[in-house]
Amino acid sequence: METIIVSVVSMALIIISTLTVTISTLQSANRMADAWKTMETRSSSIGQTEIRITAPTDYTGGLINLTVANEGHTNLSDFTDWDVILQYQSGNSAYLAYAPGGAPAPGQWAMLGIRVADGSPEVFDPGILNPGEVMTVSINPATEVPQDQMARMTVATPNGITSQGYVTRK
Repeated sequence: METIIVSVVSMALIIISTLTVTISTLQSANRMADAWKTMETRSSSIGQTEIRITAPTDYTGGLINLTVANEGHTNLSDFTDWDVILQYQSGNSAYLAYAPGGAPAPGQWAMLGIRVADGSPEVFDPGILNPGEVMTVSINPATEVPQDQMARMTVATPNGITSQGYVTRK
């Protein structure tokens, strides 16, 4: 009798532990599949995003107005999540905060407008940089670019795609 009770308890423990391991394995596989799906979505977004900066060639000080062209296949928005970094020839650098709507204060950047590649204003999806459109960006450096020195501007989208442009103050 005693061996039957021990056997039943042992069998119950084996069944419970097998079920627990099976359920844990299935949950882990689900989490892995979800992570894989998220990674694929992000990778696809990165692969379809491309921007190009065109910096002014006649910069004499003050605001730096440059253009950012969307040459990829992804609509770009959420400008508050974009990063703009200004690096000086001296080695100093500054992260510029986004200024929504209007002229940027010192140490900020702002989106002045979006237009279609031929120069006409955008009419479809206002406020979204669609493929083939060009955005005008105004940068207000907290520290002026010194005379006859170069500065590098780096613009990064929320998914990590970057482009750089250079300006030399005359």
